[in-house]
Amino acid sequence: MACEIIFPETGNIAEVRLNGELTFETFRDMHADLYYGGQWRTGMNLLAIVEKGSDPSGIDAKQLRNAFRDEVERLHALRGPDFKVAWVAEDARILPLLQKWQSMPFVNGAYDLEIFRYSADARAWLEQFVADWPEFYKPVQLERRA
Repeated sequence: MACEIIFPETGNIAEVRLNGELTFETFRDMHADLYYGGQWRTGMNLLAIVEKGSDPSGIDAKQLRNAFRDEVERLHALRGPDFKVAWVAEDARILPLLQKWQSMPFVNGAYDLEIFRYSADARAWLEQFVADWPEFYKPVQLERRA
């Protein structure tokens, strides 16, 4: 499996794990499942982990840029104005691609994107922006807040 998406039962951090051979299709399919699969909620943030041993050699940065340029703007309303993404590059070979993506003008300023080497650091960064509104709590948590 090249991509696994884990939506939280509580909280606002969705997690994506990418592994194996990564291609344009990997990112296209991940994107479709993540944002259009019916589980994404406005106000969520994303922890995206590219696991050690993943092979980014099949990815063309120019193809990604051309395909996702308009999509970044289109998704602004769905993601929310304070959308955050923490990319984790467990394998250093993916760093150049993530840095290129981070520096693209249509990404820079559209949302907050940080790149980390360790998932614990990335999760800690995202947890600073934990949701504090009722729809991200289970009913038991809501009862305690009342």
